Amino acid sequence: MGGMRDRQPRVTTPGVALRRHPGRLLFTSWPWRCLAFLLSTPLVAAVWLVSCWPLLTFAGVPLGHLERHRLRLLDLAPIPNPHVPGPRAGLAAWIRVRARERISWTELLHGALLVPLSVLNFAVLTLVLLMPGMLATSSGLLVVFSILGVDPATVDPGTTAIQRDPLAQVLLCVLGLVLLIAGLYAVTLLAEGQRYLARMLITEPAPELSAQVEGLTRSRARVTDAFDAERRRIERDLHDGAQQRLTALVMTLGTMRYQHDRGHDVTDLIDQAGHDARRAVEELRQIVHDIFPAALRENDLTGALDDLAASTETAGITTTVTIDLPSELPTDVQVGVYFATSELFTNVLKHARATNVRLLGHQTEEGRIFVTVEDDGAGGADPDGTGLLGVIDRIETLGGRVHLVSPVGGPTRISLEVPCAS
Repeated sequence: MGGMRDRQPRVTTPGVALRRHPGRLLFTSWPWRCLAFLLSTPLVAAVWLVSCWPLLTFAGVPLGHLERHRLRLLDLAPIPNPHVPGPRAGLAAWIRVRARERISWTELLHGALLVPLSVLNFAVLTLVLLMPGMLATSSGLLVVFSILGVDPATVDPGTTAIQRDPLAQVLLCVLGLVLLIAGLYAVTLLAEGQRYLARMLITEPAPELSAQVEGLTRSRARVTDAFDAERRRIERDLHDGAQQRLTALVMTLGTMRYQHDRGHDVTDLIDQAGHDARRAVEELRQIVHDIFPAALRENDLTGALDDLAASTETAGITTTVTIDLPSELPTDVQVGVYFATSELFTNVLKHARATNVRLLGHQTEEGRIFVTVEDDGAGGADPDGTGLLGVIDRIETLGGRVHLVSPVGGPTRISLEVPCAS
């Protein structure tokens, strides 16, 4: 239609701006963003050189955080923190978590590359901006002197004949400006290359993101199927259980009234009605428990998990509980984490052959909660098994992740990570 125009995606990087509208590049902020990025590289490299020796590997972690902020000069797309939020248990636990992350090592590599990149940036900026800028400036001043009728020799006795030639200086000034414009394009290309390198080393790689998206798609499909199956189960349980009990109760009450009106003894019918009512209440309570556990109606998530852990003591397993979770959490988070943890305990009882289990829970400063189940059992937990798939689906539906470490022979450590706003 005449009144509608195709809307192009937003320009988020200098490379996209250069490909899409090369003629307009100099009228945007991208060349200056690129220049600021390249000029700030030596400063970050100096910070890395000072911190890398005392902090060794872990200098890359705070440096990576700084670099992701600096990368916003060149990349307007969201840049999430690729690190798993660290536990509150102390520096040693934080170091163990970071040492197992691939991103910690690539951040360290990126920091090491900043030093030669600083040298490269200095050389390129000198060649494509500083020298043409000096040529254009000096020639322009000589042209101004000529216009004002000032002999350059009176300012600098060492001037040459070509410097006193106004036409030659005009040509040199124009040449300097042309080279300066070309230099801004070269600066943009150089910064785009370094942006791409930084994206590879200090952010979540695209293949991993694609795998996460694919995994979430499969997970949501399984959750949808599970919800449909759960709905059908509830309908079946209501029809075959509570509904039948209530129907029998109505019939018993009708018979009781009929017998009572005729003066017959209805004691047995009263007992039968009471029995049917109690059974109906029990079956309804069980159905409701499967939807929203009674432990969460009576306690917060911490108390419910305490009760869950205590139930394993009856199976001869020693359970240690260390939980520091806020009392006010979203209901969906509480229910999802409770059922997922319950499934993990069930797996321990059925398959792990463990004698000791630890249940840990804490909330990070970023507002994410972690609930971890550790056991000293046989290990070798299969993430594609039905039980763990159900746990993963529950947690991913909440926007969280499940971290599994279970070598053959044990021990097994499964952490549930869930974002929440308490």
